[in-house]
Amino acid sequence: MSTPSNSGFSNAAGVGSEADLQPLSGRYRFCAGRPVDPSEGLHPELADTAQAVPLAAGIPNSPQELIAMQSNDNTPDNERAERPQKPEKQKSAKVNEVLELISKLDTSSLEDQQIALSLVRGLESFHDGVVEDMREDNDAKHSQIIAWSIDADRLMRSRMLLESIDLD
Repeated sequence: MSTPSNSGFSNAAGVGSEADLQPLSGRYRFCAGRPVDPSEGLHPELADTAQAVPLAAGIPNSPQELIAMQSNDNTPDNERAERPQKPEKQKSAKVNEVLELISKLDTSSLEDQQIALSLVRGLESFHDGVVEDMREDNDAKHSQIIAWSIDADRLMRSRMLLESIDLD
């Protein structure tokens, strides 16, 4: 019995003689132990095009090879694409000053909740106002109205969640 080897040849069913060995094609789809021809069932014009294009180098011969090719460990360091990092939003001097004042205050949880609610209500009313202005503006983009409306809805839900917390 012959088995697939790394010699560049494969026996489709894994049994039989050396004469049954076929060159590895890079096609690793099997049905009932036999390789599936990707061109099977194609329109004749497409099948001719598929046969005219030679198999590209680097096509995996098995699912394991495909997974190994996709693994970051096999990618050379110079080819790895670094994901761009989001720049940190810089806090303005006013924000730093307010946060510093809040941290110095000796407030209860209930008072902290009231401060948070006040800030969220302010943002929510600002967003509602922008949405209303954009609805009245004939030149406003529909996508921007939707984006601002979604943010206003999120702020409303945040406010409702904050209000539902019982700290008494």
